[in-house]
Amino acid sequence: MATLPTSDARPAAAGWRMWVLQASRWCAVASLFMAPVNKPGTNVAIGLCVLLSLLGANARQRWSASWRHPVVRGALAWGAVLVLSALHAWYLTSKLPLGGSFVWACVYPLALGSVLDDDRWRNRALLAFAAAMALTLLLSFGMAAGLVPQRALVPAQPFMRNTVFKEYTQQGLATLIFASMALAAALRARSRGKRWILALAAALAVANVCFVLESRTAYLTLLSVGAYWTWRLLFRGGSVLKAGLAMGGLGVVVATALWFTPLVRDRLVLSVDHEIVAYEQQHTATSSGIRLELWRRTLPMIASAPLFGHGLHQWEPLYRASIRDMPNRQAFMMGHPHQEMLLILAEQGITGLLVYLLLLGALARYIFRLDPLHRDIYASALLVYLVAGMANCLWADFTHRHVFILLLSCIPLLKQGESTKAPDGSPHARKNLRRRDRGVRHVPEPGAG
Repeated sequence: MATLPTSDARPAAAGWRMWVLQASRWCAVASLFMAPVNKPGTNVAIGLCVLLSLLGANARQRWSASWRHPVVRGALAWGAVLVLSALHAWYLTSKLPLGGSFVWACVYPLALGSVLDDDRWRNRALLAFAAAMALTLLLSFGMAAGLVPQRALVPAQPFMRNTVFKEYTQQGLATLIFASMALAAALRARSRGKRWILALAAALAVANVCFVLESRTAYLTLLSVGAYWTWRLLFRGGSVLKAGLAMGGLGVVVATALWFTPLVRDRLVLSVDHEIVAYEQQHTATSSGIRLELWRRTLPMIASAPLFGHGLHQWEPLYRASIRDMPNRQAFMMGHPHQEMLLILAEQGITGLLVYLLLLGALARYIFRLDPLHRDIYASALLVYLVAGMANCLWADFTHRHVFILLLSCIPLLKQGESTKAPDGSPHARKNLRRRDRGVRHVPEPGAG
């Protein structure tokens, strides 16, 4: 005879599922800690987060709420473009290129959003990323000072020294995001001690990029991120004209200082000229020469299929076929064209690029409606992605891809009608916006009740 369930069975099950939900949230936090430092750990944390989220309490309600997030829908829209591109490649080659996380990473904001469903958990995840980068920063300085052993390096890659777990461009870009997070928090810290500590962390991060890692992509990205933060710091409480003049003067000073800094000047300017000359005269596979060759080989691919491209993951086999007869082809063997939009044009065509640009524009618009703290963090992260994507394919790289998409998974959901924009262009409205940026009490407009 079957035993009827007791009245305590449902509460016990609900309690068990709440513990599972709590565990899935900590796995989501762990994925942000692992993303900049360890690939297997990142995969394990994300996999456990998805599984436990599905088993946890209120799964349907949580996933449904996550689905309504505009950034989640944008990520899924780009994932749909990639799936269609994979089907296009399947039609052309009879192979369906849907392996790995290249496509499925677009689902991560939906999955992590189902457990990072309030500001407390989202901020914990961001703090986990910051903690991982702070530890990486300390170890990197320790390597440069000889206090921490260097990783085993390939002889052909001397510039990979002082890197922890990753190569220097990956670590450099993640370090710039960390510096931006520290600056954003410093601007809104209530105690002077915290402000100084956070400002020091940002300064150390910039010093690590400039003098320890020596990544040219990170140098270029630093210039744009630095311009953004210069504008943010100078514009606080001042006029646009004064901020613009101050930025122009500061830009001249910074450019002059960088030019007379031998380490930066040699890596960013002089070495590029030497590399291009070596490529043109001797077809040497220098860093700049390889990029010129990638452009030269990719443009005909785009011209042969301009509207929809050749399909997902088709750039590499086409490129390999095009350099088959080169005498030193192994030195030029690459997995992507080192330019984000160039890869999209080759594989998804003009149609894919238009969707990509529209989604980035919508993301930028959403970011600039966030509260000042998150706006500065995510504006900097988006700027890092866009500028570095001019010299690298960030989405094609595991670490770059996961750092960016997992950070987007922590982006807050705007409340109905919430926006940091002033309702009108009046001077009083702009004053209130600046006051709120500094954490000052709102001043009612004249005549308000």
